[in-house]
Amino acid sequence: MKYRPDIDGLRTVAVVPVVLYHAGVPGFSGGFIGVDVFFVISGFLITRILYDEMVEKRFSILHFYERRARRILPALFAVMLACLAAGWFLLSPEDYSHMARSAVSALVFLSNIWFWQNSGGYFDGATDYLPLLHTWSLAVEEQFYILFPLYLLIILRWGKEVSRSLTWALVLGSLLFAAWITPQMPSASFYLLPTRFWELGLGSLLALGLATVPLSQWVRELMAGIGLLLILFAVVFYNSATSFPGIAALPPVLGAAALIWAGASGSSLVGKALSWRPMVFVGLLSYSLYLWHWPIMAFARNWLMSSELPEPWQVATIAASFVAAWLSYKYVETPFRAGRGRPMTQSRVFTLSGIGTATLAIMAVGVIFTQGVEKRFEPAQLDLLASTQETRDNRDCWGTREPEQLCTFGDEETNRNGRWLLWGDSHAGALFPAIQSVAATEGVLLDFGVVPACGPLPGLSRSDRDFGARQRCGKFNDSMLDHILSRDLYDTVILHARWPLYVEGKRFGPEQGQVAVLGDRDSATFAKDPSGNAILVENTLTELVDKIVAGGARVVIIGPVPELPWDVEASLKAEILFNRPASFALNVESALRRQARSEEIFRRLTDRDGVNYIPITSTLCQDICPTHTESTAWYEDSHHLTEAGALSLIVPIVSSALSGASTTLEMD
Repeated sequence: MKYRPDIDGLRTVAVVPVVLYHAGVPGFSGGFIGVDVFFVISGFLITRILYDEMVEKRFSILHFYERRARRILPALFAVMLACLAAGWFLLSPEDYSHMARSAVSALVFLSNIWFWQNSGGYFDGATDYLPLLHTWSLAVEEQFYILFPLYLLIILRWGKEVSRSLTWALVLGSLLFAAWITPQMPSASFYLLPTRFWELGLGSLLALGLATVPLSQWVRELMAGIGLLLILFAVVFYNSATSFPGIAALPPVLGAAALIWAGASGSSLVGKALSWRPMVFVGLLSYSLYLWHWPIMAFARNWLMSSELPEPWQVATIAASFVAAWLSYKYVETPFRAGRGRPMTQSRVFTLSGIGTATLAIMAVGVIFTQGVEKRFEPAQLDLLASTQETRDNRDCWGTREPEQLCTFGDEETNRNGRWLLWGDSHAGALFPAIQSVAATEGVLLDFGVVPACGPLPGLSRSDRDFGARQRCGKFNDSMLDHILSRDLYDTVILHARWPLYVEGKRFGPEQGQVAVLGDRDSATFAKDPSGNAILVENTLTELVDKIVAGGARVVIIGPVPELPWDVEASLKAEILFNRPASFALNVESALRRQARSEEIFRRLTDRDGVNYIPITSTLCQDICPTHTESTAWYEDSHHLTEAGALSLIVPIVSSALSGASTTLEMD
């Protein structure tokens, strides 16, 4: 196959936005689409090689996998070895064990499935700390490499036209499936091969004949120019709120396909720019650059205990990534691919691959079986770290479900004193242990209706959620209100959420900068700023409590817990891992200032009969708000209480109000 320098340049267009996006550089909010460009390139190059070999009757599956092993494994092994070594010094036992498990999945090229099952989604802030998260895309490609040669070997027996037609059908089917499933299961759609196949498959179609269709000079220029603009458009205008992949992946994928097609037909201005030596040079480094940049940045975030890299750290991690990529390309990738020194026979390649895989697997399994090498720490330190890791027994109950399928806690035979409903977002879930404890004491049943990032505000949705999540939240809230009003089940409906986020529209502390503008659930657009949030929240809550009270149940609104300007888990880790003392002092005035407008709304709501309000912060915080003891953390991050925190801090505050001992609550 003739060498295409423009494709190496296209690799640069793919990898540089990925690196800058992961570093947090402004202007590259959609840089993650670089992976989609890589998929198109991979599909094209692999299919071109396979097709030529199969047509010329010289294809060997062993030779194919030998080339893949030479290309992929040496640099991957080097990165994984470095991660396992760095984790000893930079990760807590829980995080070290988590990384080791992801390493095992990466070694067998199933890490996309593992991260789908064991992370909160690619765009979840917690994934910024996972050093091997980026191996998900290698897993997708390797799964394609395992299946596609066999597929191609079979269908080529029926001729090139049939092969193209069948591949077109698979590509269109995968695209339609991705478009359908992305709003419903965004994490699965992002990570898994069935919703990514069409991107690789489009590259394959180019190799199977599309790219051989000649194009005139002006068509090449137009196609290449539009292709580059489509990729750059996605890089600049997409962000983590974009419903992706699916239809949104079409511009960068079609852009990459257009550039490959135009380059196959002849030269163009864009093709010449892509073939420029500096572009080709970075493209040659792209695999190593992709492999090394993410662990460097993830470990930097673990050191800083912050998902945001300050500008000096952005520059430092980007520079370190390029240096590591060059060293890896020169001293790891190239020698193994070129077979320098002792001849790299096929058997030697497979033997070394097996030894490398086995060695890394043994190391990773050792980390797992020693619980992240706990002996690195004192028992008291382990207890404190473990207290921040939530293992809630009712996690299966979280999420949208039909009201009839809500989890119920308590025994219907023995709990005869009524039935309560806890309704809210993840903050309500965090308070659940306290509410359940009081319910058990009172002998009442407790229904659990909690959906993360979905406050009990029927008819409203948040701008920081994708369309599918907004629809699911809206449907859940509608069905919950319907359930309450249509069935005489509940004596008490308890509402709790991260109220200041909904009222202010702005996050606090380590999450500053992210905005959540409220609007109508079915609206396609939102206001530019959250100044109208408070009115929407008050009007919606007023209408909601009036309906519930009219239906015969009392409403108890539990006020917000104090939000902190730091992440408690991260601060404790920094103190234990790096001997970096952190201030945990939050005075009550600062906490109440964040909650002031929420408090005003709830005060006005308590003028209504049947509505109680339980303030948390003014009771919990005397001068300083408690965050942890020497052995136990009360918070798992900067705003969610741990189970121990809920039981120790919240039960004494809510028990008298929930028991019905008083019908009104005095405000501090």
